[in-house]
Amino acid sequence: MAGESLSPSDLLCQEDFRAELAVADEDDTCIDISRAYAGDPDTEEEEEYLALLANQEPHRGFNANDTLVIDSWFRNARLEAITWILRTRKTFAFHFHTAYLSMIYFDRFISSRSIDRRHSWVVKLISVACISLASKMEEVQVPSLPEFQTDGVIFESKSVQRVELGILSTLQWRMNYATPFAFIRHFIMKFSRQDSPPRETISRTVRYILALMKERHSMSHRPSVIAAAASLVVINNSLTRTTLETQMNSVAYPGFLNVEDVFRCYSVLQQLDVEDLRSPANVSVASRSSSVNDIKRRRLRFDDPDKN
Repeated sequence: MAGESLSPSDLLCQEDFRAELAVADEDDTCIDISRAYAGDPDTEEEEEYLALLANQEPHRGFNANDTLVIDSWFRNARLEAITWILRTRKTFAFHFHTAYLSMIYFDRFISSRSIDRRHSWVVKLISVACISLASKMEEVQVPSLPEFQTDGVIFESKSVQRVELGILSTLQWRMNYATPFAFIRHFIMKFSRQDSPPRETISRTVRYILALMKERHSMSHRPSVIAAAASLVVINNSLTRTTLETQMNSVAYPGFLNVEDVFRCYSVLQQLDVEDLRSPANVSVASRSSSVNDIKRRRLRFDDPDKN
């Protein structure tokens, strides 16, 4: 893959609707849609808000022909990283938006680097740096760096900070991206034609987005497209290209959406199994102290050999 090589030494250098959104991934906590416009989805103000969000979307992810995407080692490493990010989001009760931002940072950074697979712990370190940055962007309470751990490993704070600077530089300090969770209120209400959609409709929509995050195809779709496709697949899981277009044309969908893009994402979502992401009726938030103290921790420095 073309791109800069990354070695260990380089790394050194409306309120009712909100109440309905108590949805979860594995043993999860509530989603916060405070960023979503709380007015009528058919108003001009809503359209302006959505247009502003569309301008904040990451429009390009991995190239479909990029060897990084089709490499089996990387696919497994990425799946492990995103799974850890989602688990960590749950542990600290972060917003879903924070987890998705972490994934955007991870994918955009990793796609510009070549990872030495002999140092698989580097991927874990990048994951920690990504969620650390995202939490600083979005959360009121941000854990200290030693509180972030992967499989019992605690990285030195200076090591994480070094990678954070690398990510900031690679992304040219553009860290504020729109995610599907900023769009789902609009599309669920539009396509369901309900001001207060059933809780299960909202929950399943979120589960589809979470499931897609783990797929290597996720960055091939803009967040607005993912939100629209997830809303549609929950409402009707058997749409054809023609019937999906008819469904979209029956409502005034935003002009920045392309029917073909939505159907392509819809087709991917149709293949996903979201049942494993079903949440229990009563959810609880794991405390930071238990997550930090219950796991035996090791510290890694950049000059350490691979610690698999």
